[in-house]
Amino acid sequence: MAKLRLLKTGHGDLTLAEWDKARPETVEAAEKAFAEHFTAGRLAFRLDGPGRSAPIDRFEHTAAEILIVPAIRGGASLDAGPR
Repeated sequence: MAKLRLLKTGHGDLTLAEWDKARPETVEAAEKAFAEHFTAGRLAFRLDGPGRSAPIDRFEHTAAEILIVPAIRGGASLDAGPR
């Protein structure tokens, strides 16, 4: 079964849905979960195996796994200068 996961900063990840291409009702549920959780400020990636991922902007039922992550934001350096 394919998986849709949400990366939660500081909390690991959460499986939002699993689907089987042969069971349309599971695909529909996963697509709905994707739409609900792929909000502004988040990115989504199709994971196709070690070292093989691609950004996506809509649900892809042919993916083996989809990961939704919070957008990375810039900020102050942890090393702010000499001590």
